[in-house]
Amino acid sequence: MMKKLQQLKLNWRNRMVVKKTEELTLWERAEIAARLSAIAYMDEEPATTAAKKLGMLQVTLVSKDGAEALVCKNKDSLWIAFRGTEPSKLNDVMADLNVIKNTAKAGGKVHGGFQKEVDDIWIDIVKILDHNDQLKVRKDVYITGHSLGAAMATISATRYQPKELFTFGSPRVGGIHFIKNIKCPHYRFMNNNDIVCRIPPAWLGFRHHGEMIYFDCDGNKASNPSWRDFFKGVAQSWKRWKFFDGVVDHGMPNYVQAIKKLAKVK
Repeated sequence: MMKKLQQLKLNWRNRMVVKKTEELTLWERAEIAARLSAIAYMDEEPATTAAKKLGMLQVTLVSKDGAEALVCKNKDSLWIAFRGTEPSKLNDVMADLNVIKNTAKAGGKVHGGFQKEVDDIWIDIVKILDHNDQLKVRKDVYITGHSLGAAMATISATRYQPKELFTFGSPRVGGIHFIKNIKCPHYRFMNNNDIVCRIPPAWLGFRHHGEMIYFDCDGNKASNPSWRDFFKGVAQSWKRWKFFDGVVDHGMPNYVQAIKKLAKVK
């Protein structure tokens, strides 16, 4: 996955650097979120270089006990991109497997493993947010993430309300009372048969939040998942000798490519 992310072309269109963030279309902002969510998987030096190609002026890596977030600032906005699961990192795997529900700080029940990851770095993130709130001209805050990072982004949005929340390939994060704590616009992207979007199971009391934006097996925006699209996606993967379609569809590069199509629509 890292190899694919390193190979992503991060050439940014001039209008996205010149315009204010709020002047961009929703899909252009979603593209920034998707690219930053991908960049969050990179090591600090290449991540800083890639983020600056997006017009970010300051890039800070917040890291503790395996939990990580990339905090990026441009001329008028502050972006927090939480890193998703790295299968090679035991801390990430343990966080994903800890499905015991704990009481969330904002109220309601939340996935214990996801909440611990946020708790590990929250103090450092709060310092950055507090500094931003004290500025004479405050920057708008946007929060994003993929996979585990999407879950962390969702939890963070219950503690600090951003202007917008973008999540990609997000698992279910908490119970029905927990998700009511999210007051900002939340755009939750799901790519075809992404298996992570289907866990933890709803019968354990976990629920999704936000406006779902679904991409079909051809990478086009569609209304809702369907059995026809499910089996078509599986067949396409098998033709490419990729037999774990749900895992393949979870890859962040797939989200970046699909959203790039939407960002080009005027």
